Amino acid sequence: MDALLAAIDDLIIKKRNTRQGATQSLLSGKTRLPGFGSSHDRRQSQVGLIPQNWKAIPLHGLSWMKSGENITATSIDQTSTFPCFGGNGLRGYTTRFTHDGDFALIGRQGALCGNVLGVSGRFFASEHAIVVTALPGTDISWLTLVLGNMHLNRYSESSAQPGLSVKKIASLMGATPPTKAEQAAIAAGLSDMDAEITALEQRRDKTRLLKQGMMQELLTGRTRLV
Repeated sequence: MDALLAAIDDLIIKKRNTRQGATQSLLSGKTRLPGFGSSHDRRQSQVGLIPQNWKAIPLHGLSWMKSGENITATSIDQTSTFPCFGGNGLRGYTTRFTHDGDFALIGRQGALCGNVLGVSGRFFASEHAIVVTALPGTDISWLTLVLGNMHLNRYSESSAQPGLSVKKIASLMGATPPTKAEQAAIAAGLSDMDAEITALEQRRDKTRLLKQGMMQELLTGRTRLV
């Protein structure tokens, strides 16, 4: 059982490394998915080498960004209907929502300043989160990956509590595929890799539980080996 767990852990590490490399290659255009053109014909841009038909576009040309709304701690609990997100992710739940749909959230303040999270459905975004709405022609899943790959915490302003300004983030440039279809294909490919890693992690967790149960059976003599 220990050998099996070690093998699964090694495979998870390899898959994560592969996913990280694929993220860098696909989001930069160094590697392109079949049917979307060649990655060999590249040109220099404000964000480095990109395919000839890609563009370097500021984030405000791909999305609309705005901080969430104020909410008091007494309005947040663990039993209400709608999740409430702040600068450090999920804060709890509340009785009303500010958004409905697919969005990216950026932590604007707090320990996880610059953290990026994809959110779907109805939710409340507090003033410590920046809500990113994709403009027509931009795939929100792809944009969420781009934002996460930018390591936005390095742009936080020096103060008692780290913070990001919408104006600063919106001015950052991103390497952008020419079509929403290519953006969506990139996001789907990386999502498939994430699903594979998640499945391996679940298999590892089940194996650990199985080992724990076997130890109880064998070490107490309840079950004996043949």
